[in-house]
Amino acid sequence: MSNSLSHTLSKSWPGAKISGCIVLTMCLLTLLTIAFPVGLAGLATLLCWLYITIEMPRLKPKQRKQILILLSIGIAAAVLAWSQGAALSTQALFGEHLKLAMLLTSISFIGMASQVGSEVSKPGLRSFITTLLGMHFFSSVANFSSVIIVGDQLKQKQGIDQLSQWVLSRGFGMAVLWSPFLSLLPLVLEQVPGVDLTQVYPFAITLAVIGLSLSIIEARVRTATALQRFSGYPLKAETLALPIVLITLILLLSWQMPQLPMVFLVSLLSIIVPIALMTVMSNVRSTSRRVSLHVSEKLSESRAEISLFMSAGVLAAGVKACIGVGLISLPFTQTDASVASLVLLMIVGLAYLGIHQLALVAIFAGLLADITVTPNLMAVAYVLGTSLAMSGSTFSGLNFIMKSRFNVTDGEIIRHQLPYNLVMLTAGCGMIFLMQALGVQ
Repeated sequence: MSNSLSHTLSKSWPGAKISGCIVLTMCLLTLLTIAFPVGLAGLATLLCWLYITIEMPRLKPKQRKQILILLSIGIAAAVLAWSQGAALSTQALFGEHLKLAMLLTSISFIGMASQVGSEVSKPGLRSFITTLLGMHFFSSVANFSSVIIVGDQLKQKQGIDQLSQWVLSRGFGMAVLWSPFLSLLPLVLEQVPGVDLTQVYPFAITLAVIGLSLSIIEARVRTATALQRFSGYPLKAETLALPIVLITLILLLSWQMPQLPMVFLVSLLSIIVPIALMTVMSNVRSTSRRVSLHVSEKLSESRAEISLFMSAGVLAAGVKACIGVGLISLPFTQTDASVASLVLLMIVGLAYLGIHQLALVAIFAGLLADITVTPNLMAVAYVLGTSLAMSGSTFSGLNFIMKSRFNVTDGEIIRHQLPYNLVMLTAGCGMIFLMQALGVQ
């Protein structure tokens, strides 16, 4: 009953007509505040929570419950900290993750300029590899829409087979390790001061290569017969042009202007590049119509992610305030490879039990903020933990799509992903200890 009500509201909710304009205004004000200290962060935060309030009835019951729990605990922690003399402003409490809400709004524009096409490929290993890699790079900027687009091409009458599940879940999950357009990396950069991407990327990308290679090896060993018949959806080079252009621009601008936060650069380019590309390929009038349609209809679809991020931010701010006044003590005084490995295991384990992985990152980053002396080790733990939780937890947004759209069962997800995740957890812990041995902090 409640799910059908949420579905009905998602189609006919009157607030959808204004919520897109509200969240876009929030995004632009936040961009302006980062570039110039004009003091508009409070207004942007207010607009963001107004958007969440308007869209709250359209969230699924489980989403509303999780968001309200995060909010309640965060506010309770803040009140407790205030009672002990904590200097926590309401802006710091409710705007902790404002930049990430800006990011989620901005990257939705990328989908307007994404064009998908496939190459002709013979069934077999080559088709699996090219489809897996294409999905990996396409999802690095297209986010969850890539799962739906590619999954619809792979879908059979009864759903999708095991190899197709691996293509979607692992192709997407491994992109989380390095893509700045999938929210997690900018979240880590915001929440963990001192992260140096030049030290993180070599190890994160190596883990992504290990994960993709392991998937190919597993396909040959566990599903050899099905692999011979696998006819995938190898993406055309033109489909991957936008991801390559965006990521290249981000890396170049980050190198040339290191003083600008990555979350700002990603958000800015996610709006400018797709609109510029559409204008060049069509005309100004056509582009204006598509942008207007996107703002009025598509921006409101980010409600679940934005609501979760902002609520997790309230919890993170409340927890940090409690730590600051000595209400919460930790069992260790500083981070190292052992702590990072423990956090990695806990993120994946708790995500399997139903706690959202992004909320877990916000919680751990808040708890460990004052004792994090190895930010690069913690960054790898956070991104790998989130990556494996997304592909392996039956509660993740990725696997909700797999279950609702492609008829994948919880049992299939656990059976197909758990052995892989255990191997990747071992590889991840080994990588973290290797980083420490090499002097990476």
